Amino acid sequence: MLAGALCRLAADVPRASPHNVPQLARHLERVLVIRSAAESSPARASSRTYAYARAYATTTRATKPTATVKKAVKAAASEKTPPKKKAAPAKTTAKKPAAKKTKTTKKKPAAKKPAAKKRVKKVLTEEEKEKAKIRELRAKALKEPITQRSLSAFHVFVSEFARGKPSSNNQQLEKITNATKEFKALSPAQLEHYNHLANEQNAARKAEFNKWIMSYTPQQIRIANLARAYLRKKLAGKQKGHPSHTTRLIDPRHVKVALNPYTLFFRDRHATGDFKGIPVGDAAKLIGAEWKALNESEKQKYQSEANALAAKQ
Repeated sequence: MLAGALCRLAADVPRASPHNVPQLARHLERVLVIRSAAESSPARASSRTYAYARAYATTTRATKPTATVKKAVKAAASEKTPPKKKAAPAKTTAKKPAAKKTKTTKKKPAAKKPAAKKRVKKVLTEEEKEKAKIRELRAKALKEPITQRSLSAFHVFVSEFARGKPSSNNQQLEKITNATKEFKALSPAQLEHYNHLANEQNAARKAEFNKWIMSYTPQQIRIANLARAYLRKKLAGKQKGHPSHTTRLIDPRHVKVALNPYTLFFRDRHATGDFKGIPVGDAAKLIGAEWKALNESEKQKYQSEANALAAKQ
């Protein structure tokens, strides 16, 4: 029996190193127990096997898993496919109840409005047309805030003399008469003082006038001058004195035309007063004949003057 057990043991024992004697002893003991249990009754064999396995399991301490075991466990866990998520049930939209059709009531046709009466254009008389034309020209002519006329020492003296003394027209005439007498009696020093005041006021008025001129374009000033010239013709003989706001506006931006020698000669001859009372056309013919009669040396004088004026511009 022992020989048979040893033969069977030789077949069951795995190949191991001869130096691992304790391991061989334990393995031999376990094999013998299992063989003997197999030959005995099944109940006793199971109890003995359980007791041996239990005793063998508790004899050694549990060891920690190695790094290779941990990697193998993680790899196995990652290979597991995650459970499939259940598809969410599709939302069913409740159908809206169809809107009830409302009965459309036919609108009554709107009452037609009576046609507006056409305004009859008023027919203007010749006098009314003339007044309308003058109003249009005055609008184009512009209205300067201050006159272009320069003040004199007499104007300054009279304004100071009559300042703060309200009076009627007759009294004003009397004041002006008295102021004229006193102005003539002024000393040279006093007259120089009023001349200085007049020059200061003229400079201030000129600056204000130029500022007003610059507020318009050169084209607007040109149109205003044309309208003023037409107004002077229209109002000539209808008003006493010079019509207001019809004086030609002087625009410093306007490019002056260079004067030629003949124009300078004409200006000088006309300024002498020899042609006073003679129509302009006849005077121009006489002056033109005189210009042709001049020799080259006499004409050279006006030519030099024209060149000097052109150089200044």
